[in-house]
Amino acid sequence: MNPRRLDRPILPPATTRTRTGGVVLTHPQRELWPGVTKQNLADYWRAVALAALPGIARRPLAVVRCPDGVAGPHFFQKHGHRGLPLQIREGLAAGEPYLAIDDVDGLVAMAQVAAIELHSWGASERDPLRPDRIVFDLDPGDGVGYAEVVDAAMLLRERLDALKLVSFCRTTGGKGLHVVTPLSGAADWARARAFSKQMAETLSREEPRRFVATISKEARRGRILIDWLRNGLGATAVASYSPRARDGATVAAPLAWAEVTRALDPRAFTVRTTPARLAHGGADAWAGYAEVAQALPDD
Repeated sequence: MNPRRLDRPILPPATTRTRTGGVVLTHPQRELWPGVTKQNLADYWRAVALAALPGIARRPLAVVRCPDGVAGPHFFQKHGHRGLPLQIREGLAAGEPYLAIDDVDGLVAMAQVAAIELHSWGASERDPLRPDRIVFDLDPGDGVGYAEVVDAAMLLRERLDALKLVSFCRTTGGKGLHVVTPLSGAADWARARAFSKQMAETLSREEPRRFVATISKEARRGRILIDWLRNGLGATAVASYSPRARDGATVAAPLAWAEVTRALDPRAFTVRTTPARLAHGGADAWAGYAEVAQALPDD
């Protein structure tokens, strides 16, 4: 056997860590989705941070982590632990634990720990006991087409308009839509929960063949669940721009109401496509959201 020549170049080992902003990414080439790596996810967050952070930063969060990618085990986390990067904080509000971040490095730190999905409370850390939004999650049962979900979102918008409540829409990154109503923070969680429950139950009572307000999977077959349970202390909904641990690396995408048509395809909004969408005007989808200051009826 010939000894290895010392003058022969030695190829460097595969990169096992990189620095993105103030965060060290370990195993940046590990695939989280087929063809989409941890580094790609970190780069995605840096590209969309300006649009994403207002709905995520300094807001209680729970996350879905997929250490071996979306094909491996998933687990839901809302407690902190020593292994988390410094850019991810832990907190407690009225006995409810949560995670939180402050800036773009926090988003990248989420990528580092393979926290693919970020789910936010309907309140800020500053005032966690008073919601600043209500989320109606339109979740179709088996046999319901996406065009029917779009019709449901438009109907819900009309009902909210009649109450002089401005609303916004986003994809969920899955098969549903969210209708989001920003609030001034005057109501507490009990009031927000009662209002959203009443709205869901009214629609399900008026159109029982289209809607249901109970979680039972059997009851949902062929109908759309108007999930009002997102509106409570400690409850969460997927945050705008959060990727989903699903095939295609889809994201929860804010939409202008003009985009909410029966031709809408939620699969078009992905980690790959969303940065370009924002660069070409997509950041205006929720124009005016931050300026809306409205109270629930009778508040």
